[in-house]
Amino acid sequence: GKHTKLVSLLLYLLLLFIIIMRTTTSERKTLRLARLLAFFAAFLFTFNALDAFFASQSKRSHREHRELLLHSAGSSSSSRLERSESTKASSSYSVAKSSAGGYSSSSSSKNDDDGDDGVESGGGSLQQRKNAKQQPLEVVGKWGDFNPIVHAEYSGSVSKWGENNFKSSARECHEDCLSMNPDGKAVGDRACNVWVWCGDANGCLGQKYRACWLKHQARPEMAIGAKDSANPWTSGSLAPQLPTKGDPGSHRKFHTLVTTNANVYQAWQVRVMYFHWKKQKKICVEQETKEEPCQMGGFTRVLHDKPDSLMSEIPTCVVDRLDNEMGFVVLSRPNAFMQYFEKCDKIEETYVLMAEPDHVYIKPIPNLMIGERPAAFPFFYIEPSRWPTLVKRFVGNDKMSAQDIEKVDPIGSSPVFIRKDDLKRLAPVWVETTLAIKKDKEANRDWGWVLEMYGYTIAAYRVGLQHDLRPQLTAQPPWDKSIGDFLSIHFTYGMDYALNGTFTPGKFGQWRFDKRTYQNGIPPRDLLAPPEKSDNELVKLLIACINEASKNIDTWETFDGKNRVVHKGAQNQPNVKKKM
Repeated sequence: GKHTKLVSLLLYLLLLFIIIMRTTTSERKTLRLARLLAFFAAFLFTFNALDAFFASQSKRSHREHRELLLHSAGSSSSSRLERSESTKASSSYSVAKSSAGGYSSSSSSKNDDDGDDGVESGGGSLQQRKNAKQQPLEVVGKWGDFNPIVHAEYSGSVSKWGENNFKSSARECHEDCLSMNPDGKAVGDRACNVWVWCGDANGCLGQKYRACWLKHQARPEMAIGAKDSANPWTSGSLAPQLPTKGDPGSHRKFHTLVTTNANVYQAWQVRVMYFHWKKQKKICVEQETKEEPCQMGGFTRVLHDKPDSLMSEIPTCVVDRLDNEMGFVVLSRPNAFMQYFEKCDKIEETYVLMAEPDHVYIKPIPNLMIGERPAAFPFFYIEPSRWPTLVKRFVGNDKMSAQDIEKVDPIGSSPVFIRKDDLKRLAPVWVETTLAIKKDKEANRDWGWVLEMYGYTIAAYRVGLQHDLRPQLTAQPPWDKSIGDFLSIHFTYGMDYALNGTFTPGKFGQWRFDKRTYQNGIPPRDLLAPPEKSDNELVKLLIACINEASKNIDTWETFDGKNRVVHKGAQNQPNVKKKM
């Protein structure tokens, strides 16, 4: 500190004075003074040089520590850009009004060489990546333009309830929203930026004809919500929409990483997943062109458990399971990704797709990243703005504004496209954050089974990563019905139907499929198809995909040398056989 430096200076001067005074009395006073000045000048030069060196080292160390582990949400955007040259890859992105009143977006990344840390940088040299200027994404339109989307029901927090807010047209509903937020600068739930209008004379899913719901989304330039050909709603956003298609090129290949344990429940799911991943990659390669090359690379199952009988069937890397999962097996997932970079072979791809075993691929998968910015599926139940106290607690900044909290993405850790070097620097913070959430009584109670998902998105915010939202990454039947643009099926929900095809949410159907029926065993081959009159083509496709995989995997019934088939569930629901 300053006091230490002052004391050191005084002691040094005292020493010099003693040395000078001990010189012989025959020397002239001017010579003594010259010696004193020379010594003093040399001292100042040395002192300042050393002080500058140690100050720069201290400042650098502090800055690295702050950026990588204690990234504060309250930091201004300018301070986040002032990263030291030693900070690992980071991404920044902005959506801003152009001088013409339109919107544009830009994506950029800062990346430093990883050296011998087990991650190959890829995508060109470090300097090439730093010097590469990405062209802004020009988006046609401006704030407040009227661009209705039929058969769409945008989600969001409610700015004005639609039960008693009736408008004669979609445009009137749009204008009502715009009146609450005319320039896009309003904040909070009252700042309408998306709207939903019922134009069906028979009503819309229980809501009355002409009902107009005004809502708020954190990212209106990437508006999200249910889209289906049978959906009666019409929706719109006040912000022009950003592109959702990723950059082309064979250099954008990605490696699929899925985490599992050695439980039979996850084993049969990942077998279905890998079967259809191979099928879609084959189609991808067959259909590729010079302009649209296949971007699907390799596949690795990261097994956070002891080796199992699938080691020879699915490319696998074994890592350690957490010693104490605190009754929540998903805690091992972030830890598995952290260990992946320590224990698994290097991969040639620059990008990865983080996945889970209950994903079934139904189309060839392109890399959906634009530039170096991660891209992820948005989950309607991940709502950072709903939990400001908890978000501030785990970000580590109790001064976060509502706008800051909205920058925490509404996503989980899968499916996510991300650079592998970004994932490597994110993983330790993800582990730390998730464990802290699980140990916190309030957060564990409020976030429950999705706490690991909150751990991921908060950790991403802490290290300065924000994700583009890609709703087309996966469908979630039975709530999604049509295949449309979806690339995969996430079968996390139970699916219940009466034999006449009527959807029966909330109660066991005469026909039903729920993956949890097979927590302790393997589904039988040839699961019973959904009722023919069911209007959900995704549920029908899912059962067909599971049956296709089980038919073509010779050892389907066995896991770790035992027959584990469970004859119940979709083929043995009450009354199904009697009524058929």
